Amino acid sequence: MEDAILRQHIADYDRWKKALDHQFASFNTWLREHFPNSAGARQVVQQARALLAEDQFTLALVGEFSRGKTELINALLSDTYGKRLLPSKPGRTTMCPTEIFSDGGERASLRLLPIETLATNTSLESFRRIPQKWVTHEFDADDPDATREALAKVAASKSVTPEEAARYGFDRRHLDSKGKLVEIPAWRYALICLPHPLLAQGLRIIDTPGLNALGNEPELTLSTLPSAQAVAFLLAADAGVSGTDLNMWETHLVPLREHRDTTVMALLNKVDVLWDDPDEDAEMLLRRMRAQVAKLLALPQESVVGVSAKKALLARSQGDQELLQASRFPEFESLLVQRLMEHRQKMAENRSLHQALTLMADTRDLLKRRLNSGRAALGQLQRNSAANGDQLAELAQLQQTVREQHKVCHQELLTLKSSQRMLSRQRASLLAPISSQQLQSLIDDTSRALHQRWTPLGLAKAIDGFMEGVDHQLSNLEREVAQVNRLLDAIFERANLGEKEAREQHFSIHKFRIALRGLHRQAAQLRRSPQLLLARRNRLTERFIATLASEVGRLYSQLISTADGWLDQALEPLKQHVQYQKHLLNRHLIKLTELKQKTRNKRSDLRTLEEEVLRNESALAALEELLRQSSAAPQPLAPAPKPHNVTPLKKVPAVH
Repeated sequence: MEDAILRQHIADYDRWKKALDHQFASFNTWLREHFPNSAGARQVVQQARALLAEDQFTLALVGEFSRGKTELINALLSDTYGKRLLPSKPGRTTMCPTEIFSDGGERASLRLLPIETLATNTSLESFRRIPQKWVTHEFDADDPDATREALAKVAASKSVTPEEAARYGFDRRHLDSKGKLVEIPAWRYALICLPHPLLAQGLRIIDTPGLNALGNEPELTLSTLPSAQAVAFLLAADAGVSGTDLNMWETHLVPLREHRDTTVMALLNKVDVLWDDPDEDAEMLLRRMRAQVAKLLALPQESVVGVSAKKALLARSQGDQELLQASRFPEFESLLVQRLMEHRQKMAENRSLHQALTLMADTRDLLKRRLNSGRAALGQLQRNSAANGDQLAELAQLQQTVREQHKVCHQELLTLKSSQRMLSRQRASLLAPISSQQLQSLIDDTSRALHQRWTPLGLAKAIDGFMEGVDHQLSNLEREVAQVNRLLDAIFERANLGEKEAREQHFSIHKFRIALRGLHRQAAQLRRSPQLLLARRNRLTERFIATLASEVGRLYSQLISTADGWLDQALEPLKQHVQYQKHLLNRHLIKLTELKQKTRNKRSDLRTLEEEVLRNESALAALEELLRQSSAAPQPLAPAPKPHNVTPLKKVPAVH
């Protein structure tokens, strides 16, 4: 079925993650059984599993009011519910930013953050960790009426004085008036948890209603949108790009494309209005509109598509394939599939996954070499089995060889432990440039500068000064990183394991530096918005600075966490290689000693060594089977699953 293209690929991606997670879980079991002293290796695998468990594909919808964002969500989710899920009618139906997701459970809930929290500088991310600040409604997702009644609360508004609206950071020009009062959203943010198959398999949808909502919540622009894998910019098919659309595009989306490498597509929604004029060719009108929008927004024309979310929803509820094709919704889903495939490729190349898979392959190769050595020793003993004296001499020689190899491994392991301590001691100097004290010093300097000169020009200079200070700290960090990487090169060279490449383990802050430079350019663009240019010192400008500092702090925290993980894991390939080799040699030495004792008491008894070879063969066969597992090929599309049939990837508990 053509209308199921997105569901097919998200289900396939979910199967790929689960298959990989199952592969890693089986390897963990294998390690416990065949290599008990493998805590470091299991930690590497656990990190890869945690990455898979936390992965989601986020679609963010951006556009002015009445562009059909809510109906687009209804059409996306209609495969399961078969009808409109979210309230959708002319006018403003979603007053606050809304996040739709699944937590893997069967319960459905709506959590709402009161608009009054805008009177503080506390970020949305911080409020997520304070459940008592939210108003929660639970409902039965299998009851369409109860679901719609609960979700209609997202559209609630309240009337306040213009002064109160300004205190929350709203621009009166973007608000509806009610006499002496103005209408503002009742809620700052909404979290909708639904047991829906697409959501349970990793899709997350973020709806950002209107220019006012984006401008009033800097965190959406500086943090939420850059984290999305796909951003859809909704426009009206009959009007193209309006003045407010262009303002939103230039202020919030152009910096994302140019400086954060975010993929943005433009959707000309409500193309069905072009069908109403019998004197016009609707197809030609749409082609012309797509070309104009692509040129104006500097987008590739294939990233601009026309859709009718309303007709797509109707077509799916009625099973009308012809109407679905006319709605052009499958074209939009095809664009999403492209973004999903790009995201899957990035995941496949992730360092944590690569390290876990490399560890599996390296363990296999080492076991195979040890097995070949054991087979050779067994064959030699079998050939000398007739002569007890010769066999004893042969066993003595084998014991001596294994002891020497074991001694070498033991010394290498001691050296690596010493090297690990040396590497760990670099942490303080490595992370000193991005310490919390250094960042707080920058924040304090910025606050003082703004206190002395709170003007648009003062704001611009303060932002530039703050971000230039951040860039300087990262330059200092890069010098420390280069020094630690040179130490790592020396450790690998001293380990004398030629097949192990130090370059693969080098630490890099490149992606963090790009993200922080992009954040600077975004902030520079955002502070030019009318809401901030016309604002004096109020909650919005304070929240903007606080959000910028918080986002830098979040990236610093990620960087510190990544550096800590790297310091712990950089030598893990070497340690596991030597430790497992020592484990195999130790076991082999024990078996040879047992065999020598038996040979003194009997003419010949090679069963001890044969059992060791068979044990290694069994372990190798199990590991080979694990390594043969790969991503499952796309399966024929089954009927749309119901929510209770979906088994999402559960979060992996941490290893202590």
